[in-house]
Amino acid sequence: MLSNLAQLFLLLTGLFYLFLSFRGFGRLRAPARAVSKRRFALLLPAHDEEGVVGLAVQSLAGLKYPRELFDIYVVADHCKDGTAAAASAAGAVVLDHSGPGLKPGKGRALKWATGRVFAAGSYDAFCYFDADSLAHPLFLEAMNDRLEAGAAAAQGMQLAKNTGNLLAKILAGGHIVSNRFFQLPKQALGLSATLHGKGMCFTAEIARRFPWDETCLTEDLEMQMRLIRHGVRIEWESRAVVYDEEPETLSQYLCRTIRWTRGSLDTARRHLPAVAARALRLRDLRAFEGALYSAQTYRFAIAGCAAGLLWLSRDSFNIVLWAYAALPGVEHAMKFLSLVPLLLYPATALLLERARPDLAAAYFLQPALGLLRLPVFVAGLLRGTDFWGRTEHTSRVAIADLVD
Repeated sequence: MLSNLAQLFLLLTGLFYLFLSFRGFGRLRAPARAVSKRRFALLLPAHDEEGVVGLAVQSLAGLKYPRELFDIYVVADHCKDGTAAAASAAGAVVLDHSGPGLKPGKGRALKWATGRVFAAGSYDAFCYFDADSLAHPLFLEAMNDRLEAGAAAAQGMQLAKNTGNLLAKILAGGHIVSNRFFQLPKQALGLSATLHGKGMCFTAEIARRFPWDETCLTEDLEMQMRLIRHGVRIEWESRAVVYDEEPETLSQYLCRTIRWTRGSLDTARRHLPAVAARALRLRDLRAFEGALYSAQTYRFAIAGCAAGLLWLSRDSFNIVLWAYAALPGVEHAMKFLSLVPLLLYPATALLLERARPDLAAAYFLQPALGLLRLPVFVAGLLRGTDFWGRTEHTSRVAIADLVD
């Protein structure tokens, strides 16, 4: 019985996201150009990011938006290098998050800095970036249109800024496919977008009502689930592009992925029951999808349990084996459905988005990274919530290298 339930969960979840992704073949209608302009606070938390923070601030300072309507704040979180000086030289206001009573950590720094910025001035919205990220010149213009159209929270489209080696190219291709067949369909169908930790925008009301969690290793995912739990939709704005630095070494990739896994497990423990309860109680489709998304962090555990139970109950009724034997065409249908997300959809997304040939070719090496997911999941289980696993950022790509 338990084996059948586990197999059904994995199968139906996969089918749900497969059918959801069909909407990715269409386009989104952009919101109307807003007449009024909102005032924005742009915050970048940074811990020893002297080498890249200046480029991040320069990209924000060059936004095509009235300069008097946005301020740039860099939150120097217990920095021991020249991060503060580099940020200040590039034109940012530096908030020093260090000293007695202030513990290090991205969530703590964001919560503290948001409170300080609220006290310093009057802003209509808050945008959050990483110290290694770059913003497209039209980022604020697009976000302003989205907020004026009624959004309370929004996520920009994430792309890779560095594609200099094979690993970075694989991950860059992943962003293209995810944007087309995951974020775009969710926006088109009224679901909540996935937050990425950079390129996020919240109205002042949302920023005040939902302060950042201080301890979660994936503060963006925790915020995403908390907003869904309270009925706040996160919209996706494809014109507000943010460029992120991808790991270029396997050790960097593993360190980051283990941290994300640990944070995802912590977030699911906190919010999955309440989000699922909201979905059932209110028949809330956004909460239903949010619960499924949060539950994906357990997929390896569920798959492992299903395999073990399948072996233990091999002489009992098994729904998958029964379907293969009793229903005509099921075997071929399952093989075809496996090819759709692995080959057909990625190829389509890369063609539709006119991805560079080297990125398109590199993407299909994703299964090699997939082999690492089980040990990464185990490592995530064993890590404590105080494990940060900082990724060093060294890319010297500037916004002028990406946008004409």
